[in-house]
Amino acid sequence: MDSYFQKIKNSGVQWPIMNKTKRFALSIIASFILNGCVSLDSKLESEFAEIKQGPRGAPYKSITDFSASLRCMDDLMLSKNVSNIPVMIEDVEDKTDAIKMGVRDMLISAVSEMTFKSHGIKLILYGKDSGNLISFLKAANNNKVYESVPLYDIQGSISQFDKGVISADASVGLFARRDGGFGAARGSSLSVVALDLNVVKTADMSVVPGVSSKNSVAIFQRGDSLDADASISKFGVYFDINLNRNEGQAQAVRSLVELAAVEIVGKLTRVSYEQCLK
Repeated sequence: MDSYFQKIKNSGVQWPIMNKTKRFALSIIASFILNGCVSLDSKLESEFAEIKQGPRGAPYKSITDFSASLRCMDDLMLSKNVSNIPVMIEDVEDKTDAIKMGVRDMLISAVSEMTFKSHGIKLILYGKDSGNLISFLKAANNNKVYESVPLYDIQGSISQFDKGVISADASVGLFARRDGGFGAARGSSLSVVALDLNVVKTADMSVVPGVSSKNSVAIFQRGDSLDADASISKFGVYFDINLNRNEGQAQAVRSLVELAAVEIVGKLTRVSYEQCLK
């Protein structure tokens, strides 16, 4: 540090005369500043290295209580020689304006997984999101895509969302006039989401009698929406769905959609789909 001040002295700059105590104090302060800058630079470099690596959590496959049911339906249709029934899926809208999720995409994924080996259902994805494909086929003068006319059309919506149908709150606290106090509180609520799906014949646009699905899922939340679980009751079977704060309502709705897919396809193909829900 003395050599540092010697360089300043030789530079010709006029500085106030300082005694040894002040010079020592100044050297300590300068040392802390330099060490702090080095420590800050090292911290920034370390954080930047972590950012470059990206998120450590690996992508995971969404598995619900109905994943086994979808595979069961695939094996069932394969054993019954059910194949290539052309079906179109309409946009499954949210009539409640409370569930902002891609329900149609969930339904497409469920049917696709259900027909992996059997090819029981031939999905025709004509809809609002087919604009680029339609434009390309038109430019290529290709009309063969329209030769496969669907026999059935799946229609429906999120028809019900009742938030906080049942709610309960409890709190307790202790207070001292001089020392202050402390308290604890807990709240819970029950919400219900319902999905209705029907099948229509494309020949005359009539509803296929009995081929429908109407189910609801009860979502029970505790505390500050950090803990949640959901349940669906069907055919005397109780399905319990464990949710966490990262999944929430979306995972419950996905389970509801997969149950509806099993029911709709099972009734449409007339296979014993009930055995896949046990």
